[in-house]
Amino acid sequence: MRVALVLGLMACGKPDDTQECADAADCRDTDSDADTDSDADTDSDADTDADSDADTDTDSDADSDTDTDSDTDTPTMGVERFAPFVDATLYPTARIGAIGAATGVRRVVLGFVVDATGSACDASWGGYYPVETGPVSWDTDGKYTLYEEIAGLRALGGDVVVSFGGASGTPLAAACPDVTSLTAQYRRVIDTLGVDEIDFDVEGAWLADPTSVQRRAEAAAALQADLPSLAVVLTLPVLPSGLTPDGVAVIEQFVAAGVDLAGVNVMAMDYGDGAAPDPEGNMGAYAIAAATETRDQLAEVLGLPADTLSGRIGVTPMIGMNDVTTEVFTLDDAAEVAAWAAAEGIGRVSMWSLNRDHPCPDQDWVGLDCSSSPDQVTDYAFTAAFLYGG
Repeated sequence: MRVALVLGLMACGKPDDTQECADAADCRDTDSDADTDSDADTDSDADTDADSDADTDTDSDADSDTDTDSDTDTPTMGVERFAPFVDATLYPTARIGAIGAATGVRRVVLGFVVDATGSACDASWGGYYPVETGPVSWDTDGKYTLYEEIAGLRALGGDVVVSFGGASGTPLAAACPDVTSLTAQYRRVIDTLGVDEIDFDVEGAWLADPTSVQRRAEAAAALQADLPSLAVVLTLPVLPSGLTPDGVAVIEQFVAAGVDLAGVNVMAMDYGDGAAPDPEGNMGAYAIAAATETRDQLAEVLGLPADTLSGRIGVTPMIGMNDVTTEVFTLDDAAEVAAWAAAEGIGRVSMWSLNRDHPCPDQDWVGLDCSSSPDQVTDYAFTAAFLYGG
């Protein structure tokens, strides 16, 4: 039953009552659930530091149905368990509406919103595109925008999550001078896109910067005070042994600030040889270990039993070749993680990234638009493995 619910959920087609929307916020489906995302101590794909000890991006949702495997009423990351990360600033802009119609994906995590200049306290997509207009691309049919694609996904009954931070650029929490101005920038993005879930991807040097973390935490608490149904997810770097002390400290700061965390999503990638020896054939097992250890750490912070928190855990592998190039996450690894997540009632499974779910099996370097996985020969094979088990 769990496999049918989790992995078969996205098999539905386009509903008859699709709608056309003028902008992304107008086309939000208020009944859809949430998401997850991640990118960690490294820049996933091109931005990650291959020497880092952990990373990935991902995210998740709290305003949705509670986990059917738990007797608690704590928020979970949502019924729509698979929510891949999308690099929203990569050109050409991902056609998430068309991809959703073709694959069954109904929720994606869009990354990343950062400061426009590094010191302006001005939200932007990757430092390139204003929040009000979003990324723009052209193809043979002419100009199209990310926000038009969001409207297309919502017409299918889907939705998006916005991820703040990531590996590149300056996070708003560092560029804004105080909690009030930071909260205003977050609210600007939430209102523009009409989202009910946000993700904070905290990695790199910012993971060990308690000042900016505290600013994030207090701003998130302020947002939830005004928007009680807003789901807040943390995406953090991880090792097979669990979160680093800095990662645990981030959770503690958010909890202490009064944030109702929907979940913690871990970037199951780029561990390094010392943390993850002999990675060939073991990347699925390492991702499972990382998520399991994180669940135990979250339980300790919250003072709750670990077996009640599976729905608040997300895991985001970097598909195919990682930035630590000896680490290759294969389709077999994806099927292993999907089966485990279904059995355990894990709240979110994601991947970095939907943009990379294309074959280039003979490529021996990390690409932005393909996986370099030796076993991928078709487009969106990893999506199928996560959604349907293979």
